[in-house]
Amino acid sequence: MKIKKSIMLLLSLVVPVLSFAACSKPAAKKVVPKPTQEQTEAVATTKTDTAKTDTTKKTTSATISTDLYKYEVLLNGIKYSLPSAFSNFEKNGWVGEDEFAKDTLAPNKYKIETLKNGEQTLMISIANFGMNVSPLSKCHVGEITVDTYGAKKGTTISIAKGITIGSTYDQVIAAYGKASTEYKGDTLLKLTYTSGTYSNYEISIDNKTKKVYSIKLENLAAPTKTETKSATTGLPSVVKSYKAPSSIGKDLLSFQVKYAGNYYKLPIPVTELVKNGWVLQSDNTAVIAAKSSAVGVELRKDNQVLRTQITNYSDTAQPLKYCFATYIEYYNNGAVVPIELPKGITEKSTLAQITAAYGKPTKVENSSSFKYYTYGEIFKQVVFMTKDGKIEKIEVNYAPKELN
Repeated sequence: MKIKKSIMLLLSLVVPVLSFAACSKPAAKKVVPKPTQEQTEAVATTKTDTAKTDTTKKTTSATISTDLYKYEVLLNGIKYSLPSAFSNFEKNGWVGEDEFAKDTLAPNKYKIETLKNGEQTLMISIANFGMNVSPLSKCHVGEITVDTYGAKKGTTISIAKGITIGSTYDQVIAAYGKASTEYKGDTLLKLTYTSGTYSNYEISIDNKTKKVYSIKLENLAAPTKTETKSATTGLPSVVKSYKAPSSIGKDLLSFQVKYAGNYYKLPIPVTELVKNGWVLQSDNTAVIAAKSSAVGVELRKDNQVLRTQITNYSDTAQPLKYCFATYIEYYNNGAVVPIELPKGITEKSTLAQITAAYGKPTKVENSSSFKYYTYGEIFKQVVFMTKDGKIEKIEVNYAPKELN
């Protein structure tokens, strides 16, 4: 059965902003949450020549990276790196079913297909990262799924650190640590490890056997460009001038925080976050115009992803890596990253402790499920989102027009 999908354009760059995200200047767009399988979606576009960008090769003694987020996999002992040109699967015996050979795909779209290799079958998502309507055979495989049934038919799969069908729950946790999210159903426990939008692993564990039942890896991100150009060759003076604080201080609106164990003062240079162990998931060579902003930029630390907004405070265009993050969060349903604010307030604090520390909020708002306590004003505020009196989310947002 074929299922067509289209996903929102999220990952390719259009100077001066990332189209994956929205710019806070004119032509702003909202980031759209990932839809269900029945909904239509869009995938990232790029002008990259797909025939030249993929480096997946068949090897006689293949090994893959121990870094989970390289999205490398051994399928029947052959190495692939997602996204991978369909031609790499084809040369290793995989063919599409039904009208696959005649079917085409519009730019910025993907669809679910089934491949066969003798008695073996493989569920995939295939995407068109190009600018023109292309035959499926010229597109990229961005997602594969193998389960116990497929393994019985002879399909083998191995991901980073040797996790495969039949590995135990304890082995998965030992290999990758605590999952980004964990969901327990009646028969299966699903561990999801996420590095970005449309980039994740879903490892399902049989509740009875405690062993891996299925592995799905998805990386529907445009292939890396073969050539990139930076707007500058050196670190901008505004980034060089940043000095991290040695404490949190006492004033909430000083925007000094302790985040994931390190002290910062917002806005925070991306380079400072990277220095402290964060990985910039978005294209760090993406050029942002002078005094411009973009949202939806992703940074990852361990298995937690922060989707932030950035600003280029330089007088000249700069690559993303030389811009500043103006937003951080603790969120039970997002970046579960420990945060400490002035006067010892953390994600574990009570409402009584918050008001005792900071006084009456500037604004209090209600929704059907949550209550919001805001201190400060737009682009210069701290917001506590609560449910049943408990903190669900803390947002720290400071995006001044100019750096002090």
